[in-house]
Amino acid sequence: MATKHRIEPQTALSIQQAPRHAVAYRRLMAASVLCMIMFGAVQVLPAVALEALGQDLGLNFEQRGLIFSLRIMAAIPVLLLIGHYAERPYKRHILSWGLVAIALGQLMVALAPGYGPLLWAVLVSGLGLGVVEAIVNPLVAQLYPSRSAWALNVINGVFSLGLVLGALSTGELLQAGYGWRLAFWLWMIPPAVCAVLYMTPRYPPPSPESDSFHVRPDVKSFLLNPLFWVLSLAMALGGGCEAGLTSWAPNFVAEELGASARGGAWVTILYGTFMAIGRFGSGVVVGRVTPLQMMLGSAVLCGAATLGLVFVPGLWGAWGLFALGGLFVACFWPTLLAVASDHICIGSMSLFSLLAAAGISGCVVVPWAIGALGDIFGLRAGMLVLPAAMAVLIVMLLVASRYMRGNCEPERQ
Repeated sequence: MATKHRIEPQTALSIQQAPRHAVAYRRLMAASVLCMIMFGAVQVLPAVALEALGQDLGLNFEQRGLIFSLRIMAAIPVLLLIGHYAERPYKRHILSWGLVAIALGQLMVALAPGYGPLLWAVLVSGLGLGVVEAIVNPLVAQLYPSRSAWALNVINGVFSLGLVLGALSTGELLQAGYGWRLAFWLWMIPPAVCAVLYMTPRYPPPSPESDSFHVRPDVKSFLLNPLFWVLSLAMALGGGCEAGLTSWAPNFVAEELGASARGGAWVTILYGTFMAIGRFGSGVVVGRVTPLQMMLGSAVLCGAATLGLVFVPGLWGAWGLFALGGLFVACFWPTLLAVASDHICIGSMSLFSLLAAAGISGCVVVPWAIGALGDIFGLRAGMLVLPAAMAVLIVMLLVASRYMRGNCEPERQ
């Protein structure tokens, strides 16, 4: 049975007695919106530039896939570490230094003379991305504790807009003949701005069920909860499918359908736009159906759209299928986090970090698996990883429903 983590009354009292300041809601939300736009753009830059980058550095499909996997892999230990310490008073410093690491990673990619230095660059960038993933989503959940599903879908919808802006800027620069390095130079600026905005001490005070320097997060209780493990696997599958689509969309249409740099950018623009629609729309839909019902329907439709990529004959069809893939994959990451917040522990950064680490493990495996299968059987065959992930996700969601029904406390919409 799923049980919600509790904090002893005396601990909750000590939290209530902690000194509090007026929360900088507007500044923190402005920083979070800009940060998630940057987060999406930085993640998609290598994908849009992958064809030009791969040709310039002489990389095969597996090496190209490893770029994404290594960057994401670097984020996992950071997530696990930061989730434990990020609720301390120096949280703002951790977040700002993480954003500095992203800017430094962008600089290193722009200057990379070969494959080895490029991998070091994405490793540094991945460390910063892990910090952002560990802190921003739970911070938003703490700012809106009674509407977490809505707030997380909206803020992750902004991430999708970042995908669009990153793809559009990179694609147009490539089409104009400026090369793939200039985009990385330009996208060094937003992380630096975000780092400054987050340097306010006026963060939300901890709730009675949030981690803080007064509370030692009960990670053991999470690990003993069957729902945690089911949601972790679901995060790996949903996150892996999202990463596979994000990473390989431009390269797929270029390699399989002969698209130009602009055509490759536009598939990511459509994908990101429809993902944004999906996430903003999920915030509305989740008030009318349960999160589980929404995710089950999305998994079926996402599986169908990604299966169609194996057989798509032309560029227009691929654009449509990637757009549908973005629409239906959109809800998984934020909604699974919201379900965990509602049914396991409200607003816990440790819980969010553990689940995000699970999701990122899927983001490591799936892009690499697509590339590895693409080298052996062709990139179309490699895309079969995506519908297979959706099939397993459907099973995991059905298993999760069993534990969620056993939760004595109703799910908050």
